[in-house]
Amino acid sequence: MSVAETLNFSTSDQAHPASAPVLSAPVPPQPPAPSVSSAPTSDLRRWSFVDVNTGRRLEVTCMRGCEVDHSLNASTPSDPDDIWCQVDSEDVYLPINANGAPESMRVLSSTLNVLPFADTMALRMPHVSVEVVQDEWIEGLDPDGLATVIGTLEGRVEALRRAHAELVTARAEYRAGR
Repeated sequence: MSVAETLNFSTSDQAHPASAPVLSAPVPPQPPAPSVSSAPTSDLRRWSFVDVNTGRRLEVTCMRGCEVDHSLNASTPSDPDDIWCQVDSEDVYLPINANGAPESMRVLSSTLNVLPFADTMALRMPHVSVEVVQDEWIEGLDPDGLATVIGTLEGRVEALRRAHAELVTARAEYRAGR
């Protein structure tokens, strides 16, 4: 019998104690039943909410590290489309001149997300969204897609390193010619 089958048997034997076999010898204590999941679950949050569309209670297990406060969803009927788990990256800001004056904008941040009730199956799996510049996103990246973005950015960083070297040389030549 599998662990899952074992755990699905509730206390039906306890409800009918007369049907339990009588043992003639003491039984050594059983080791604790193994967890269904092999991953540690101590930091996973489990909660439920009422689906505003159907009235059914739906269960949710947050992904590890989820930073979303789900208390409002858990306490009031919610649309499943409004349920997501997210882990944010550290924000970095650069002065971006989008409207004629430099403005501090968030660049190259990312979020690790799961939308457990999404219509698109890929969004039900952990995926990453990259904010290239404030409010401009590349969304729903799987590991290969994120690797492509990283490779592209690495290429751009190398081009910026070459531009930096050219800038240093150009400035030195400019100063020398004065």
